Amino acid sequence: MERGPIGVKALVFSLQGDGASRFTSALLIPPETIDMKRTSHTGFTLIELLIVVAIIAILAAIAVPNFLEAQTRSKVSRARADMRTIATGLEAYYIDYNKYPAPHDKHNQRSWFGAAAVAEPPFHSRVSSLLTTPVSYLTSLPDDPFRSTSIPTAIENDPNLRLVKRRQIYFNFPFFRAAFTNFNSIQTFVTAERLAGSWFFYSVGPDSDEFNRVNIGDPIVAAKTYIDYDATNGTLSRGNLFRTQKSGERLGVDPLFQ
Repeated sequence: MERGPIGVKALVFSLQGDGASRFTSALLIPPETIDMKRTSHTGFTLIELLIVVAIIAILAAIAVPNFLEAQTRSKVSRARADMRTIATGLEAYYIDYNKYPAPHDKHNQRSWFGAAAVAEPPFHSRVSSLLTTPVSYLTSLPDDPFRSTSIPTAIENDPNLRLVKRRQIYFNFPFFRAAFTNFNSIQTFVTAERLAGSWFFYSVGPDSDEFNRVNIGDPIVAAKTYIDYDATNGTLSRGNLFRTQKSGERLGVDPLFQ
């Protein structure tokens, strides 16, 4: 091996093998020309990261409420459309039978109305399956999109009753007047019938409370049930979504309900 002056150094290695010589040379770069500094890695500083997080939080604070309001408005539209469909079925049933369907359902010998009732009628009666069977005035009965999926313990193991509970609450006033001797003494029913006509049904609305209480723990006032939902009071304001035989999508206002 030959050593040259400091600078470009040529190293020559001589290797012997099988009677032949092979030479390899390599060029070494002078040490003074090598950048001994460590390669730097760029990245975000803590302040920059905090600024990005703050911007994301601000955008989320703006976007999330708007998204939730849009979702609620969409449910209101869906509920209104479903209720128009049910109203069409009720009128088609009336043409065939000259009366509106009774507001009760029976499944496995259990009923929403009568001696085996799992809830006291008429308040908790639902839209009847008579609209789908034996004659299909409707192919299926839609759920109330605002109805809670929670169910009373008494029916939690009965899938048929569980499905019934998620429907809209339905009043057939001529039916109830014939079934309950004290019906005419219940002022809320009499007033609701005067406003609604022969029937009405309703969704519990965006507040998911059919009694329209300010706070869920407040006492139940039956008359407060009959308050129309009005989006101009706020997307999540109190009130139920009504469909009536007489007045369409609004039940109407009465001092009894205020």
